[in-house]
Amino acid sequence: MVTESSPGVAYRSQTTITEEPSDALVLMCSDRRFQDGYREFLTEHLGLKRWDAIIVPGGGYMLSFAEVLPKQLKLGMRMVKFIMQASQPTRIVLINHEGCKRYLEAFQGQLRKLGFSLPDKQRRDLTALARDMRDAFPHTTVEAYYAALAPDNTLEFERL
Repeated sequence: MVTESSPGVAYRSQTTITEEPSDALVLMCSDRRFQDGYREFLTEHLGLKRWDAIIVPGGGYMLSFAEVLPKQLKLGMRMVKFIMQASQPTRIVLINHEGCKRYLEAFQGQLRKLGFSLPDKQRRDLTALARDMRDAFPHTTVEAYYAALAPDNTLEFERL
């Protein structure tokens, strides 16, 4: 379908912009391999229609490790607070995934240590972040999920 556009317009979407409220703020990893699975999970399983998203490498990683990365935490919380005030979602959904390259980079040295499990570290960090978000936004439902690869390369989401 071709529609008339202003001169110089490269593309005109068929989607209308609305002012309907956001269902949730979603904080997730930017790894492109997982985006379609995340989108399916958010719409099909969680029933979200509209959400605000913060999509960065490592997802919740940016709001963890305050003692080591205080500037990153400050920037991340500034973004979260802005969205929470501007869109007033009633839910926060945190998602991270197996094989996260940001986590692998950050904890490469730890992986050789006996008893260190990167998936366990990610789960603990997500659980702690969910607790912090509940404290910061007490009237908001906070959910944390860990996405693991199934044998057929689909995703299985574990609620933490």
